[in-house]
Amino acid sequence: MRVALFTPLSPVKTALADVIEGYLPYLACQVDLTAVTAGDYKPTAAVTCAENTPHISVISYQQFRASADTFDLIVYNLGDEPNIHGYMFDALREYPGVVLLHDLVLHHAIFQRTWAQGKVDEYIAELNYSYGPEITEHIIKGVRVGQFEALASQYPLVERILDSSLAVVGFNDYLVGRVHELAPDLLVKALPLPFYIPQVPDAAKAYELRHQLGGEGKTVFATFGLFNSQKRLKIALRAFQQLRAAHSDIVYALIGTALDKNIESQLADLNIANQVITTGWLPPEEFVQYMYAVDIAVQLRFPHVGGTPYTPIRLLGLGVPTIISDIEPQADIPEDAVIRIPPDRADEEARLYQAMETLLTHPEKREAMAKVSKEYIHTHHDTAATAKSFSEFLEQVYQQQPTLLAKASRRSRGGKSLLNPSSDLVYQAGKALAEMGVYSTDTGLLRAVAGAIDDLSQPEPT
Repeated sequence: MRVALFTPLSPVKTALADVIEGYLPYLACQVDLTAVTAGDYKPTAAVTCAENTPHISVISYQQFRASADTFDLIVYNLGDEPNIHGYMFDALREYPGVVLLHDLVLHHAIFQRTWAQGKVDEYIAELNYSYGPEITEHIIKGVRVGQFEALASQYPLVERILDSSLAVVGFNDYLVGRVHELAPDLLVKALPLPFYIPQVPDAAKAYELRHQLGGEGKTVFATFGLFNSQKRLKIALRAFQQLRAAHSDIVYALIGTALDKNIESQLADLNIANQVITTGWLPPEEFVQYMYAVDIAVQLRFPHVGGTPYTPIRLLGLGVPTIISDIEPQADIPEDAVIRIPPDRADEEARLYQAMETLLTHPEKREAMAKVSKEYIHTHHDTAATAKSFSEFLEQVYQQQPTLLAKASRRSRGGKSLLNPSSDLVYQAGKALAEMGVYSTDTGLLRAVAGAIDDLSQPEPT
């Protein structure tokens, strides 16, 4: 099976690259894998280096278009970021495949690719496709008066992606359930994210990193990742300020990139600038190594976009006691492995303060949480096991591809045919071929049938 995998890779700054790079060495042993990138950077992932084994080839989207018919299956590693994933939105309409859906809400990316670039008509067309004219009018009015975030959460704008897919992989039960609701006939697989550590530091390196964080003789709190409004950082910093008033032997580390340009002024206003260390963006290997140098993690997330936050999986797998938001995508994590904070409530900050103080003053609580979290992650998020499950699902899709393609061709909303005007004919042909035991490997027969359908679909001459 020859698979084209549309994905970002290092050095692109996204957790989706980290996730897929955990899978790649295993998948490359199972299938003939070629990564398809946007083509505007040179990948640095180890598995893409020719001297390494296993090794995968990398081509650009433009190169893929010239050789698309040589692949048996296409996989899209898709998230809600227009610059990183934009070429995948375009490709999926023409080349249906398996979508690794990291975010249920894709509204932000589509908005940035349309309205934000002055293409209001294209944005309206997408809304009309998914929700019809009445709801579209409601959304447009709301966007104009500053209600975009609330509307994006309510209307994920993922519908066309689902309709264009042969199958979907979701990384938590909540997302899988929502996909079932939105596209009941779509083949969906729940798959845990892999626990993947690109480079483990030795004891000397871990000590050096802890020293950089000012943690000698102190307890180090930390938040990792991309610091946007969803991370609830203002609440976390205020809770830390209160905690430090009673406990001077603590520091806070922000490991990652801040989108909020006012963080430094916020630290100054709270009078904690000298107690908070910021690293800025770090390469994936160094980013993860800092997880070995902290004592307690605060990883809040609200509102969420349906995906499973990846950083807590790594922290919990390393036994770092972690405080998380009580959100649906993290519902599967055992209650005694984390401390959950109900988000967007009047007592959210007070509850966070109490959780931070509890972990600070009760080392036995931290030890108990670490034991449970490590056992859970290593059991349910084992990289080799999840990669095997993933490759088996790809084989399932491969074997059922004619039927799944026929289903995709029939999906439409608002009376529109999704793939082409002959979708019903495609469906009937695909169904018949599947019943006859025809698979995607029978390329000669499939091309002949496709040619016949194309001939039948041409308008009669006048």
